[in-house]
Amino acid sequence: MALRSQILDHTLPLLHTQSFTRPALVSSLRTLKPEIQDADSVIDTIFGSGSVGPVRSLVEFWEDRGRSEMEGQQQGANVTAGKVDLEQVLSKRLEWSAAVGEHLVEAYANLITPSSTPSIPLPSLPILRQLLSSIKLPPAYSPPPSPLASSSTSSSSPLSEQQGRRPITSILDQLSSMTGHRIPLLSTNPIGPLTYAWRIADQALYLVEQKNKPVGQIKRGYWNEPVGPGPEWYTKRIGLAAAYLSAESRLLQPYPQRQSQIQNPHLPAALSALSSNLKTFKSTISSLENTEQNLGDVAGFIEFVGKSWQGIIRSRYF
Repeated sequence: MALRSQILDHTLPLLHTQSFTRPALVSSLRTLKPEIQDADSVIDTIFGSGSVGPVRSLVEFWEDRGRSEMEGQQQGANVTAGKVDLEQVLSKRLEWSAAVGEHLVEAYANLITPSSTPSIPLPSLPILRQLLSSIKLPPAYSPPPSPLASSSTSSSSPLSEQQGRRPITSILDQLSSMTGHRIPLLSTNPIGPLTYAWRIADQALYLVEQKNKPVGQIKRGYWNEPVGPGPEWYTKRIGLAAAYLSAESRLLQPYPQRQSQIQNPHLPAALSALSSNLKTFKSTISSLENTEQNLGDVAGFIEFVGKSWQGIIRSRYF
């Protein structure tokens, strides 16, 4: 196993105490290779400098291992009972997320953090100065002049206008030097959690519906080719992703005070929410499959997805 994979693998048991952080990777490396003197430099070489890149690699490895846990649940069920359903597979994935405790919030924080901050070029300062020169800002407040000083009012007025315009130039110069002549845009990725849940839903449906399925039962086209994904394929994954994400949002809540860290106290509520959401999901999908004219069921499905997102927004991090 490569050193990179060894570091990530040995960091997983540390997530419950050290979270998804760069120091967790450093601690793992020092445990694996105590003879290394400068562990931070090795982490920089393998994962990149800073904290965003190494933490992102750790979150991705943790997510991939979570999907492997789902597949292990499916294989175990095939050996014992011969069949596994969505609730069993997704419950195993919820348990995997619950194992990191309150630090699951850090994983979500990384999911909404883009790899690089998007930006647009800042217009040249001469153009901005020319555009803003036509804008006359009101002068700062000053006490009313006395009658004896009325003769000096006309001479002080141009000075007040110059003083009112000076901050604009200084602000432009400071903005240009701070941003490198670029304007930063929104530095979050709002669809990150949804794509994360999509990958989980896609893996769960693959394990339940397609893996180990006889070749003759796979839907094929005119040329005997496997039929590609259609509207039903996308509808199932969007609905299941929303159902799972709504349940996992329960795990984002903080622990009660003086709560033991051995077991996540929010796991039972998350499993109960998952069971309820899956019942709604299955009934909605069944209705959509039986008829394409039932607009009421479609509206109910949209409302179900909306309520799922409301639960995520009400969680601690969002």
